[in-house]
This record gives sequence, structure tokens and C-alpha cells, in this order.
Amino acid sequence: MNNKILCVDDEESILRGFQLNLRKDFELHIAANGREGLEVFNQEKGFALVLSDMRMPEMDGATMLSKIKAIDPEVVTVLLTGHTDFESAMAAVNEGNVFRMLSKPCPPDTLIKVLKDGLAQHDLIISKRILLDQTLRGAVDALAQSLSTAKPLFFGRAQRIRRIAKEIGEKLKIPNIWRIDVAAVFSQLAYISIPETVSEDVYHNRKLSAEVKEMVKKLPEDTKKIIQKIPGLEEVGEILNKLDIQYRFETPDSEGLRLSASILKVALDYDYYEQQGHEKSLILQTLASRTNEYDPTITESLSELLLISEQSYQLEEISIKKLDIGMRLAQDLRLADGFLVASSGADIDRQLLKVIRNYDSCYEESPFPNKIQVTVPLLKV
Repeated sequence: MNNKILCVDDEESILRGFQLNLRKDFELHIAANGREGLEVFNQEKGFALVLSDMRMPEMDGATMLSKIKAIDPEVVTVLLTGHTDFESAMAAVNEGNVFRMLSKPCPPDTLIKVLKDGLAQHDLIISKRILLDQTLRGAVDALAQSLSTAKPLFFGRAQRIRRIAKEIGEKLKIPNIWRIDVAAVFSQLAYISIPETVSEDVYHNRKLSAEVKEMVKKLPEDTKKIIQKIPGLEEVGEILNKLDIQYRFETPDSEGLRLSASILKVALDYDYYEQQGHEKSLILQTLASRTNEYDPTITESLSELLLISEQSYQLEEISIKKLDIGMRLAQDLRLADGFLVASSGADIDRQLLKVIRNYDSCYEESPFPNKIQVTVPLLKV
């Protein structure tokens, strides 16, 4: 368990008391005011808990803890307060910035118990994140792989929007970025129920019969039902629910769900227009001009990331046997009879490479074209 704590107080005698009573049980760091507390937190990093006095000059404890939570939402915070600060301290607790509030003076035994409870809470938070980030994402990856063989067009889209959304999220430092990653997969998962005879028409938004339109219309509800059966995906469901809300009508929230939905919407719409054959520069200009529909910060980030991507990959034409993990298809991969195996933009990972190799081994002569276009990462010098 991480037992690294930061104690902040402007009274030297209180800091000496912290050192005397806490250094045996905790990895202790101290700071004499809010500004110094922020500096120590940023420099030393890796704190599990921050304990702060409420009343300090320049920056009070609640303000400092709020700034620290913005830097690291997983850190646990504890506030020491006198009776005169009780109302403002309670506001900080109610806003969710503070795990526990203690009255001054606080007996050492009580303080140590609360700090240990706080460390246990931090351990629980980290364990939950690891569960969601690794176990749940692994399960979602398995679902995505099933989509790869059943519906390669929609798997390709899921891969592309996952990649775009994740890169934007990382650039904007979105908390709990796993939610965008999982939401990207679930945005396409329900398409697995679409009959193969109409898959390409649905994917390319061609003229559809009334029956197929009704089928497609029900897909978001089908996705919602799937998500509701999986504990821990409630926020992913909220992100998907917010996809159709235009940027001008969006309301920011402390969990970052609004921003996550905006990122996914930009990724989805960019991919749709690109698959329709439009030039990247024209798509970016169009998205950027629609400031009522798309968050300008996100469209700007997408433009910057695509520029970096163009400088990091080169287009090559190679034989199927030379396909390798890390490459990216630059055109649809089809069998000689036109059957789609993988769509343009799909990343060649271990599973997709295995599928391609399996198809290739089932025929006396390769069922694929002699050459296929791929983008290959440039070697860094």
C-alpha cells in the first residue's frame, strides 16, 4: 500500500507535531502554505493522501486541495478545520474534494486512524481503476475481436475511432480515458446484429428499406441494454447517451463525461466523412467551422494529431505475406470474390494477422490481391 502523504500547515509547531507523530507510520512530506504544498505535490509526485489546514494565508486549504484533485483525481484529501471555518470546509466536503474533515486540535491517535483510513480508500480507488483499466478493457477487446470477423467494416471503424479518440483524450489529459476507449467499441458493437446482406449499405449510409432503417434506429437502445448488464460501465453508457447533444447545448460536468462524448462524436464524424472519400483537409475545415456542433478545442487537437500522424507513417505497397503487426491497412482487404476480410484503416494486430493467415492457408493460391497498400511506421533516427 502506498503510504506517501503530504501535510500542509502554516504553523511551524503543527508541522513539528506532524513530524513527531506521523513519520513512523507514513512516508511524510510537509509544506508551510498552500502554494508550497502545490509545489511539493508536483515535484515529489506519487502521493496517496494530502492533509491540509483550512485557514492559511494566500490560499486556503480547501482551494489547494481542489487544485490538487484537479491534478490527480485519485489522491485522497483530508481537511483540518477550526469552528470558524466549519461552513466553508463542509462545502468542500460536499463538493467531493475532501474525503474526511477533522476538527482542530486533533488527537494524534484520531489523526493516525483517519490517515490510515484514507490510505485504504486510496488503495481501493487504485484497485478499482486497475480492474476497470485491465480486466474490463480486456473483456471489451475480446468483444472487439469477435466484431473483427463478424463485421469487419464496423470493426475497422471501431479501431479507427478508438485510436483517434484515445489520442485526443491523451492530448487533452482527460481523466479515466478508458471510458472513451470502451465507449468507442460499444458504439459499433450492436451492428453485429445487422444481416450481412445490408451491412455495407448501412455502413455507407446508402438508401435503405423502411425495415432496415427501423432496425438501425433501435441499435442505440440495444447497446444500452448490453451496457446495463455490465457493472462498472454506467459512465460509458452516459457518454454514448450524450453523443447526439450538440456542443452549444452541452453542460460541463465534473466527471468529464460531456467532454468524452464530444471527443467520441468528433472521431465518429471524422471517420464517417473520411470513409466517404472526402479529403482530410476539407473534413477538418468542415468540423472546425461548425462550432455549434463540435468543441473547437477537440477539432484543433484532431488537426494537430493528424499532422503528426502523417509525419510518422509512410505509404507502401506490399504482398500479403509481408503484412506485419504495427502496419495499418490503407485500403479494404478483400478475397478474390469480393468478400471483405478487413476494412481500410484497420490496424494489423496479432488477431487480425492470424485471420489473414488462416484465409491464405485455406486456398491453393492466395485469395488476396498480389499487393495491398498499407501505412508503415517510420523508423525514428
